[in-house]
Amino acid sequence: MTRILLFYAVQLLVSGYALWRGGVPERAAGTLLLGAALATTLMPVTPGESYYMLHTRLLTIDLVLLILLVVLAARANRFWPLWLSALQLVAIGVHGVRAYDPHILPIVYARIVGEIAYPMLALLVIGTVRHHSRALRLGGERDWSPLKW
Repeated sequence: MTRILLFYAVQLLVSGYALWRGGVPERAAGTLLLGAALATTLMPVTPGESYYMLHTRLLTIDLVLLILLVVLAARANRFWPLWLSALQLVAIGVHGVRAYDPHILPIVYARIVGEIAYPMLALLVIGTVRHHSRALRLGGERDWSPLKW
């Protein structure tokens, strides 16, 4: 329980910092990560469900987050959203490995799916700090790529 409370404290601090100091991509990523964390928490727990089986609802939340992060990475004028999307793809890959081989230790599945969020939060902090320092130094920064869709 302490680990969960610590995660939410870190999540709220990082998302709040991104909303406060970040550009539009940082604010969008902070909102997406916070929304995915809340959706995971609000996901109903069914009796008998454990990390011994594939969590399809958790997989669905992770897939939606991946799609939105890839769209953000494709549109943003930043490099860090690509890494954020790649880390989310690792989480999707772990779900795939679990579906392929159900004999993988449940603790490995739970830890990788649950704790991949910490490097993602670190990337968001780094991206927000870099955006804020460039905005101060250069007087602004484009949020979106100039490519036409």
